[in-house]
Order: sequence, then C-alpha cells, then structure tokens
Amino acid sequence: MKAPKQRFRILPYTNPRTETASWRVTGTRRNGERIRENFADAPEAQYRHTELEAEFHATNGVAALRATRLTDEQVGIAEAAFKRMERDEDLLTAVDHWLRTGKPATIKESPRLDEALKAYEEWLETTTDLRPITKGHLRRRVGHFVRNVANVRVTDVQPDHIEKYLAHRNVSANTKDANCRALSSFFTWCMKGKRHWAINNPCYAVEIEGLTSDDDREPVVLAVKECAALLRAAEQFENGRLVPYVALCLFGGLRPFETARLTWEQVNLVDGEIRLKGTQTKTGKGRIVAIEKTLKAWLSRYRKSGEIYCSTYDLELKNLRASIGYGAPTKVKPDLKPWVPDVLRHTAISHYFRATGSYGRTAEQFGNSEAIIKKHYQGRVSSEDTKQFYALKPQARSL
Repeated sequence: MKAPKQRFRILPYTNPRTETASWRVTGTRRNGERIRENFADAPEAQYRHTELEAEFHATNGVAALRATRLTDEQVGIAEAAFKRMERDEDLLTAVDHWLRTGKPATIKESPRLDEALKAYEEWLETTTDLRPITKGHLRRRVGHFVRNVANVRVTDVQPDHIEKYLAHRNVSANTKDANCRALSSFFTWCMKGKRHWAINNPCYAVEIEGLTSDDDREPVVLAVKECAALLRAAEQFENGRLVPYVALCLFGGLRPFETARLTWEQVNLVDGEIRLKGTQTKTGKGRIVAIEKTLKAWLSRYRKSGEIYCSTYDLELKNLRASIGYGAPTKVKPDLKPWVPDVLRHTAISHYFRATGSYGRTAEQFGNSEAIIKKHYQGRVSSEDTKQFYALKPQARSL
C-alpha cells in the first residue's frame, strides 16, 4: 500500500534582515490556502508539520496522524499503558493514585524470567502456606511457561506473551485457564514482598475463550466393575494405604483436593460423619458428609493405614488408575482411557441419588445445588448398578 503523499515540507530558512537561521513549514491546505510558517527550532517545526499533514489527510479518508511532543520512547510507553487499561480514562486515575499514595519501590532492576523462576521455586520449597500438591502444580505450570517463552525481564512480560503461549498449547480451555491462574500467582508473588519486580500482573488482561464450568460438563461415571477393580488394586498396594483416599472419593464423593486436605481427626466413625471446614471445600463453606455403611466398612478396615493423603500419592494413584486401564497413553500402555479428575465423585453422587431419590439430601451430602443434581445426576446408573456398587466391601484378610 502506497503511503499518502506529503503535502507540506520543512525547509531551512534564513531571515534576510536579521540573518538568523530558522525552519519554515510550507505547503498548501486543501482549500488552496498557502502556508508558510517559521519556527526557531526544529522540533516545533516538526510538530506543526505533522499537525498540518494530519489535518489534510483526515479529510481524505486516511487514518489521521497525531501530532505530539512525546519522544518515540514516551509514545511506546503510553501505548503500552493504554493497552493495559479497561478504559482510556483509567490511565489518569492510575497516575493520580500513584502521585497521591507515593511511587512504589519497583525501580530496582527486574530479573529475567529464569532468575525469577529460580527464586520462586526456592520460595515454594520453604513456604508453609501451600499444600504440597499446590506447590507441584505451580512449579510445573510456571516452569513450562518460562522454558517456552523469551527470557525477558519480569516487568516486560505483557498479556501478549501469555496469550501466545496459551494459544500454542494443545490443551482444553479449562487447562489453559488453570495455567493462566498459576502464572497469575507467580506474577503476583513477583510484585509483592520486598521484590517489587513488576508493577502489574499481565494475566489480568488475558481472556480465555471456551471455558466451561462444573455446571456445564457432562459427568462421567465409572462402571461398577471398574470401581471394584480400582478398590482391589488399592487393597493390594502396600497394605492398602491408598484405600482411605480412594474410598472417600468413591463412596463419600469428596473432591480430590477436599480429600487431600482431610485429616483423620475430622472422620467420626462412631457418629458416622465427616466434618469438612470451609477452607477445605470448593465453595468455601463447611459441610457435614454422612458416612454410609459401605464407606464405614472401608474406613474401619484401613483406618490405621497412615495418612489419608501425602505428596507421594499422586504418582501412586496414577499407577493405580493405569492398572485398571485409565490415564495418559504411553508406549507400554497406548490404549489407556482418559481419567476425569472428579469421576469418583460423579460416580458417588449418581449412586447416592439412585439410592435415596432425594434431590435435597443428595445436594446437602455433596455440597451441590438441587438444580445441578436434577440436571446431571438423574438416571446415570440403574437400581441394579447401585445395589452392586454398595455391595463392594473390603476383602477378608487371611489370618
């Protein structure tokens, strides 16, 4: 595409009477008016030249130029700042707040991403504020990002960097969202404490299309024979130390992270209830989970098998699932079916509703709404399936 022809020029000019050097902007406006204006310094002449060119071409359907006294660097900074704002006027609000509350101490040199990642991983090793499973997720997701993008300084990371990285990942929209949330935690950490390596979080401006909530997904339910195979495999592994975790998810319907946060002190086998704290649930609200007979039998048998969950369980549970045909395909087992994280919970809810027929009781037991129970868990299993499901009991131990 040809650039618009310039209608005005800047020429050096010497005043014949005073012999002083200046700069003349000359040309003709669209209405035929002749322009000849003199300026003592070149920047002012350039400013006027740009202004006249913009005025001429704007009336001819060409995108208007903007005359500015800003340097190229200042223009670049301004463009980056506007891109981060939801509304243009927010920029002035942000600047006013900065001037009113004081300039943040962020002007220490920001490290490059690989250096920041190393410091972040060291912090993850020592902090007691996060569960081991959460630390593992953060370490993997942030590490993958850093290894697959340009090694720029933390403060130079823009939303575009995050979006391009996520666009090249061949994963679901929900997995991309999980990655973005992990990166957001990382950049928030970079901003806080004594670090002040950045003044904003680039993830805040990232939008991910195609996200689905738990309310939209069609639940997957394990067949009774698969439930039996999983339980028997758990019993045969190291004296059944994985059994309580599996049973709590499969018969109690706890979410994986709820089970991981549970302690034996919260399991009351005498009164038949589990008390979950608000900090342990998805909704942030505590709930009481009734322990039905089958779950009580499994927990009673394996009560002394150790902790309900520890960090080594992730790999062991992965191997356990692979033993019944589920997991990520490998060269050794290329035909593995995908494992849905909440499939044990979905199975538990489906059978509980079939057994009770009550929307209210089912919703209360599993921390859902009655609408979700009606929408997703009716007719998932048959009465015969449910009879066989609750008949799954621990194997008798040989003397």
